[in-house]
Amino acid sequence: MAALRPLPLLLLLLAWRCGGEDAEVLCASSACYTLHRSGSAWEKAQERCRHNGGSLAPVRSAAEAALLRELLDTARWDGPAWIGLALPRGRCVQPQEPLRGFSWVAGGEQGNFSQWESEPGDTCVSARCASLRAGRGWRAGGCQTSLPAFLCKFSFQGMCGLLPLAGRGSVTFSTPFGVRTARLAAAPFGTLAEVRCEHGERSSYAICKGPLAGGGFAWDPPGPLCPVACGHHNGGCQQLCLDGPGESSPRCACHPGSVLAEDMTSCIPKDFCHPNPCQGSCRPLPGGFECGCEPGYALAADGRGCSDVDECESGPCQHLCHNIPGGFQCHCPPGYRPAGPAGHLCHDVDECAEPHACPQLCINIPGSFRCACRPGFQRQPEGDSCLDVDECLRDPCPGACRNFPGGYECQCPPGSIRDGDGHGCSPGEAIPNNIPQSSGITPQSSGITPQSSSIAPETSSSIPRSSSSIPQSSSSIPGTPRIPWTTSIPRTPGMPTAGLGAGSGEHSADGPRLLLYYIVGSLVAILLLLAFALALVACRKRAGRREKPPAKNAADNYCWVPEQPESRGEKFSPKS
Repeated sequence: MAALRPLPLLLLLLAWRCGGEDAEVLCASSACYTLHRSGSAWEKAQERCRHNGGSLAPVRSAAEAALLRELLDTARWDGPAWIGLALPRGRCVQPQEPLRGFSWVAGGEQGNFSQWESEPGDTCVSARCASLRAGRGWRAGGCQTSLPAFLCKFSFQGMCGLLPLAGRGSVTFSTPFGVRTARLAAAPFGTLAEVRCEHGERSSYAICKGPLAGGGFAWDPPGPLCPVACGHHNGGCQQLCLDGPGESSPRCACHPGSVLAEDMTSCIPKDFCHPNPCQGSCRPLPGGFECGCEPGYALAADGRGCSDVDECESGPCQHLCHNIPGGFQCHCPPGYRPAGPAGHLCHDVDECAEPHACPQLCINIPGSFRCACRPGFQRQPEGDSCLDVDECLRDPCPGACRNFPGGYECQCPPGSIRDGDGHGCSPGEAIPNNIPQSSGITPQSSGITPQSSSIAPETSSSIPRSSSSIPQSSSSIPGTPRIPWTTSIPRTPGMPTAGLGAGSGEHSADGPRLLLYYIVGSLVAILLLLAFALALVACRKRAGRREKPPAKNAADNYCWVPEQPESRGEKFSPKS
């Protein structure tokens, strides 16, 4: 067997023997961790790990921390060792972060796992690097400090299992990252195994290759190495040992239903589902397998393939059904929305619930809606707008006709009253001669002129609008100007029936309303005259009171003169 070694294997052997250091190795899954007992600073340790294709080991999870703890326990190392956690110069410690501002030099996701033995000191000016001590945790220190060991991590695509040996022998593994070790439960891709058999004169070699056609990695040659005759402990095989021709090594075999394991000596039940022979799922059975398909598919006639099931044939949808691979989709026509379990039903959409669906009336119908107009309006042929219908053009009234949005109203001539719906006139009672009557024509010689129809209809409803309850008279109320009226309204062809010509549309109120204006105006005029007369009388009385002379005394008819001495008939003669 040794003589048949290919040339690439010899070259690989020479390369592995040219170097390699003794270090503790632990391989699991797709990575290997190494412990190097060599004193160095952090940057020197990182350089040595990179030289072999790795980096200082990160500890991103509790599982990774457990692997490193196992490696240190196996090596019986309780001292500190550098790991790949560092704080570069110029970056400050962040106490609120799990890594305290440090980062893994291997890159990738930093993670939130931390295992600090003591909090790192606050600094922003000097670099800090972390070390690991088994059973204690992380500790930060100066990166120039020399520690006695460091931990490296190397990642690979896959691993080979134990190298099978038929007889006794020793194996030395030379890993791709330059470490030689005799203890290796799993070997990374590219590892060279040197086997020294107990009774052999020369060594045998195997290399971990892959990935194989069926996936995975395996030793080449597969072994078992250190062969013995089948007569000696069954050649190291679990079930069958087959002697090779000539001096070739015996090989192991298994009974039907079993296959050789990776060690090439033991047997395991054959997994008929590996590789999967089915298009869908595979379930192993004693001596065979059974295929299955995912929901929406049915097993084909060959028992291995799967074909799509057209669920739409069973009519699961209320309206439209669209088959898709492995299932189906229900669709609703316009005007409907999906409803019910899994959207298999369709409910009508009430478009009229949307604001401004129609200008006036909206009628919802299954799957759509229709716009309509209120009575007195007509829908346009194009669009949904509604225009007012001028009913007065059909001449529906015996007299004048007034059109308004959505309807019309008849203006009844004297001697008739308007019907309840306002669309006709009926003969009424005789109108007395003491109240003037108006049929919507503006008076020519009246002191009261209605300005507009701004008086609310509620106000005019307090006075009877029927001409039967108002006496008809051509005379006026005493004290008010006489208001003439006409008994008929001239109608000119081609003129609107709602008015009497240019300038009269504003004052063409109906007769009762105009009559109300006259009555109220007359009463106001009478009250004003009465108030003026009362005020005048009051003023006259007050002025008369102020001009009345004061009462005279009886002595006022006499006048007073000075008193004179009485004359007794004596002649006065002056003294001589």
